[in-house]
Amino acid sequence: MTKNKVTYSIPLRQMWDMYRKWGATRKDKSGDVFYTESRRFALSRPNRLIRQAEILSLNFWYADFKHKFRHIWFEQKELYDFLGEIPLKDLANIKQYLRENGDKEHTQDLDQIPYIKYSIALHIPFEEIGLAYSFALMPDETVALFFVSDDGVGQIHELQYEEAKKGTDESSIGVVRNFRLAVNLLAYMACFPECVKDGVPDTNNATSYRVKDDSVILVTSDKVKETAKGTKRPHFRKGYFKRLTSEFYTHMRGQIIFVSETSVNSQSKTVEMSDDDKKLNDFKN
Repeated sequence: MTKNKVTYSIPLRQMWDMYRKWGATRKDKSGDVFYTESRRFALSRPNRLIRQAEILSLNFWYADFKHKFRHIWFEQKELYDFLGEIPLKDLANIKQYLRENGDKEHTQDLDQIPYIKYSIALHIPFEEIGLAYSFALMPDETVALFFVSDDGVGQIHELQYEEAKKGTDESSIGVVRNFRLAVNLLAYMACFPECVKDGVPDTNNATSYRVKDDSVILVTSDKVKETAKGTKRPHFRKGYFKRLTSEFYTHMRGQIIFVSETSVNSQSKTVEMSDDDKKLNDFKN
């Protein structure tokens, strides 16, 4: 009996559907032409919010068309959920790591301000809503997230995240979760680069071939899992990501590690990091 393949969410699905529909009746299916024509139409929108939303979606699609997004396929949905729950106890130092390792860009959307950018498209098992986001680390050291999903577009600034941590409503919880996910995902990949595998999983998504060269599979490290008998679902350790900054760490200084809380009262802690220094250097470079 053939095992059913896993289905994944498709980031920017609506924009890619629009592009395919647009090109169905044309000999010239140039993505550049589609982008130019669609942007011109979006700029003519009288409603400012609709205009901005359509332009952001178009800019994301065009960047994906030009292979500027990194597509991340989660091996397990539980890892995706876990990364959205981890508290950001060392955010300032993790941001410094991301600044040193990210791509510096200028963009008209940010008034030509130089910033560090990570463009991520997420493929989540058994989820229908696709998500793509741009993680921007600004010159003032604050983080801004710009995202496009099947539910709409938006942005989350670090100040919004700090304010949302005080709230208990559904909106605040969503802001906190999405902000944590964006930061922790990059920290996880830096901490455990051996868990970042090139390629796409065995899936029945018809679009997987398009992003094969820009894709990685993200597997779950044993170092963030608890041993649980009698269940196939992983249980995760409580902890957080931290960058080693002290001069005490002669060889490991600058690396991101996972600090797991191993005792009931969370006083005893253990440090987890990659076993593969070569892959760590490859990821940085």
